[in-house]
Amino acid sequence: MIHLDAAFSQQFTPAELPAAVRAALGKPLRRAAVLTQLALLGAFAALPAERRSLPTALLWQSTSGPRLETLTLLAEIGEGGGEPMPYDFLATQPALAAAQIQPLLPGLQAASHVPLDNAKDANWGLLLSLAMAWLNEGRYSQVLCAQLDHRSDLASGHWLSLIRAPGTASLARLAMAASEPSGLPDIPELPARIAHWLASPGPSRRQLESPAGRGQTVEFARL
Repeated sequence: MIHLDAAFSQQFTPAELPAAVRAALGKPLRRAAVLTQLALLGAFAALPAERRSLPTALLWQSTSGPRLETLTLLAEIGEGGGEPMPYDFLATQPALAAAQIQPLLPGLQAASHVPLDNAKDANWGLLLSLAMAWLNEGRYSQVLCAQLDHRSDLASGHWLSLIRAPGTASLARLAMAASEPSGLPDIPELPARIAHWLASPGPSRRQLESPAGRGQTVEFARL
């Protein structure tokens, strides 16, 4: 049985992000792309210190992040007077940028990125079904699923943490089920919707309404 261990969202202005990283690490994280900083902050919030060395995978999706980093690099090459640095190039490679958190998250063994075209939509169905399959196969002890995006005025991270063995902080059980109408919409803010459902009186089960599910979807059940 797969369990949901965390569901939350984070938002930071450009001025707030360095301070948030410093508070999480006890030191600044220099030369790191915004996406790397968002990945680090979310991973540290989702995983207590004693679980950061367990075999972990990170599955994350994004619309604006890699695009903005690439445009910044191209502007520096085409309009700026200096040469781009290797760190600038790494910032345009989303999977590589996310994996830069590995020295701080020793258990991280894989980081995969799913690009999105529409900022209003998401593909949590794909991330969660893949995470559940990996956990059932025993590849990892935990999988972090996230949507990370940043604009010029705001950086946001939406997070779901899945584990194979239930912990004391587990929030719900996850399983694949035949899809029904009126489920939770597959949007970036899904973790906040799930957290609100868990904190309020209501149905014992909720499903993810994902058009890509083809009759099957992820179902959340209260513990």
